[in-house]
Parts: sequence; structure tokens; C-alpha cells
Amino acid sequence: MTIWICIAFLAVGFVAIFIELFVPAGGLIGLGGFICMIVAVVFGYKDHGPLAGTVMLLVTAIGTPAAILTGLKIFPRTYVGKKLILKEAQQQETGYTSYTSEKYTDLLNAEGITLTTLRPSGMVRIKDERYSVVTEGELVGAGTKIKVIATEGSRIVVRKAEPPEQQAG
Repeated sequence: MTIWICIAFLAVGFVAIFIELFVPAGGLIGLGGFICMIVAVVFGYKDHGPLAGTVMLLVTAIGTPAAILTGLKIFPRTYVGKKLILKEAQQQETGYTSYTSEKYTDLLNAEGITLTTLRPSGMVRIKDERYSVVTEGELVGAGTKIKVIATEGSRIVVRKAEPPEQQAG
């Protein structure tokens, strides 16, 4: 195999890895490119000696991360990248709302019982419905009474419910 064919395999490998960043192919194009690079390095060593093989190996080792980084840098500026990447934040003040943020606001200060151990996340029952919740970091055992202290979007934060105060009498 001539050196030009080895260089062509190397170039096809770089192009394939670069294309893999833009085309959803499940990694097949990138795998094909990686195989082309391996073929170039192996035939570089086999047919043209250690110097050519080592040069091909170094170009592959340095060029592959460079091709990936270049692709990631260029992708947001491409037509597809502009369509896929959100450019502005969706703030509630500008009219955006989340279904889940409205759904859980009525749970604030509600009490329930843990169905699983919260480590710090787990399942609770509040108002005859099951919810996935988190604590502020503490471990809460199963069967413990809890109180909702915050709702942040779809995140429900709970802590152990304080026992009712004993009245002196």
C-alpha cells in the first residue's frame, strides 16, 4: 500500500469523526473513521517502516482530539446547531411557565408520610398521592411523618415534621 493511500485512510478517518459530531448515526460513522485511522497506522508501520508508522500514530493521537474540539466549537454556528441549541433563557417573568411548578405549589406546608427511606431522596405519600421528594440532606426513615418546606419546579423538598407541642395543664 502506498503512503498516499495511508494518508487517504487517515484523512477519511478524521472526516468521519468530524461528521459523527453532526450526524446522528449512533457512533457508526465515528467507528468507521476510527477503523480507517487504525488501518492507516498499521499499514504505515507494516509497509513504510517505524518512522512513517510513528508519524501516522502521532497525527492520529493529536489530530483526533483536535478534530473533536474543532467540531464542538463549530457546531453551535451551523444551521443544525442554531436550530438545536437554545439561545435565550426561559424566565417566568417573561411569560414562560412550567406545568410542574404550578402543580406542586399547593403542597407547600403539607404533611405526609415517607414510603421509603429518604437518603436524601425517596417516595412519600401526601394527600393520598405518591411523590418523589428530597430532603435537605438528612436521612429520614420509612414511615416517618414529613412536612413539605419548599417546591422548586418539579423538586419537592421535605423535612421531618415537628411533633405537636404538648400543652401544659
